[in-house]
Amino acid sequence: MYRLNVPYREKDEAKALGAKWNYKEKFWYCEGELTEGLRRWYDAPDAITDSNAFENTHDDSNTSFRETGIDDENDLYKTVSQVNQMIYEQFDDNISFQMIMVKGEVTNYSGHKGRNYYFAIKDDMSLLPCFMWEDTAASVLKFKLEQGQQVAIIGKLDYYKAGGKSQLIVRQIINIGDGAANLAFLKLKAQLEAEGLFDEEHKKPIPKYPEKIGIITSKDGQAIKDICKVASKRNPYVQLILYHVNVQGKNAVGTIIEGIKYMDTQGVDTIIVGRGGGSDEELMAYNDEMIARTVYGAATPIISAVGHEGHWTLIDYVSDKRVATPSEAAEEAVPDIMVDVIRVSRLRKSIEANMINQLEQRKLLLKAGKALLEKNSPEARLKERIDRLSLLSEHIKDNITRAVELRKHRYELLVAGLHGLSPTAKLVNGFGYISRNERPVTSVEEVAKGDTLKIDIHDGTIVTEVTEIMDKI
Repeated sequence: MYRLNVPYREKDEAKALGAKWNYKEKFWYCEGELTEGLRRWYDAPDAITDSNAFENTHDDSNTSFRETGIDDENDLYKTVSQVNQMIYEQFDDNISFQMIMVKGEVTNYSGHKGRNYYFAIKDDMSLLPCFMWEDTAASVLKFKLEQGQQVAIIGKLDYYKAGGKSQLIVRQIINIGDGAANLAFLKLKAQLEAEGLFDEEHKKPIPKYPEKIGIITSKDGQAIKDICKVASKRNPYVQLILYHVNVQGKNAVGTIIEGIKYMDTQGVDTIIVGRGGGSDEELMAYNDEMIARTVYGAATPIISAVGHEGHWTLIDYVSDKRVATPSEAAEEAVPDIMVDVIRVSRLRKSIEANMINQLEQRKLLLKAGKALLEKNSPEARLKERIDRLSLLSEHIKDNITRAVELRKHRYELLVAGLHGLSPTAKLVNGFGYISRNERPVTSVEEVAKGDTLKIDIHDGTIVTEVTEIMDKI
């Protein structure tokens, strides 16, 4: 395999010479032998070959493996997969196999399996296996396929490596009775497809937010009405520019080509080429080769809206986007502005809610910070100290008051106790205090007859003389 550096403008020429495009890895390459025509795009030794693997080998049974440079007898033989790969490469490299036109009788068909079609066609002497993909059948098979039918097929001759057999990959199929016009259409379609006009790599994306849209259709048809109706609902600010053409008849091809070329120079974002469907005969203009090539060569993205689901024309295959109706074309070309308005509105509300939430959080933080500052301010601390001192003062005052009251109470108890023990307190009840020479008389032995005594009672003093002393019996 050789990896090729093919410029975009030379891709068609390279493809015609046998170059292939790797869709997954996005590069051009050549399988098998590097032809002289492709050599100019080859500038790196990317080939994977084993051309020297069997060098100097021959069918001489007397020659040993070591003499031929081969260490193992197994190296003399290719695997089945290698052989089938070689056959497959021969099929794939043969340009004449890329488009085969053949007719015959349908045989070995008992209904499609898994939605794909497997059958064969035959003549009086041979049989050719055929295979048709489900997607291909959906667009080209316009009749019920049955045993014994005479059909005309355009396809690619392919080699099925896993099964080790050749088969015809069907691209177009018609009943023989469908006529020469349809067969010519299928031939032209296969030719354009082989040239790469239908390849996905050439299709341009449809602008998402267009300002101007060119419309190529009849000013009197339903198509322009449908497009204007849908477009005005989805985005009334998009400018629609109509180029009037004949959508069928002898002048249709020329006016359509002129319309495409004109719109391609007017700076529109998207071009819609359409009409309101019709029969195969009514859609014939859109199968013209020059229209297809004009669409392919346009720099502006083109949406085709010519036939309905069951009718495909060449312009449908070449255009950047194919839809079934003009209304769908308007939907594809003109974005629904209300969807964006609603989305922007939701985003605005979300942003507002987020801003309000953040603002509330900032307010709470500010409030907490303010409270913390006020709490730690000198004024607040001084007031706290004053409050503490005031509380302490009140506490001390209360303690002093309680201590005074307690001591006062104790004093009163002591006074009461002392009063109870005081001799003068007993004098009130008829008792008196007897003394001689200012000394208390506590015994009869301390006085003698004739001594002068004082008797103190509660309201005065009595002076008396001892006239008689009597001992206690």
